[in-house]
Amino acid sequence: MSEDHDRLLKLEMLVAHQDKQIEELSDMTTAQWKEIDFLKRKIDRLMSRIDDMESGAADDKTGDTKSVSEMAAAEKPPHY
Repeated sequence: MSEDHDRLLKLEMLVAHQDKQIEELSDMTTAQWKEIDFLKRKIDRLMSRIDDMESGAADDKTGDTKSVSEMAAAEKPPHY
């Protein structure tokens, strides 16, 4: 009976350890999905800004179409 008790104790410890690992993985997955959603929203906002800049460049009075990188290079950094 001692062998059965030891075997049962080992199995209970294994299940407890696996439960803890599953909970930790679930928490990690939830945190990663939150970060992915945040990054997706940020990319969407940046893409929207780029589209706005490109459409603004197309409406430029001079008629010269500038790329986003050309417009960014033309702007002075805030420390100037």
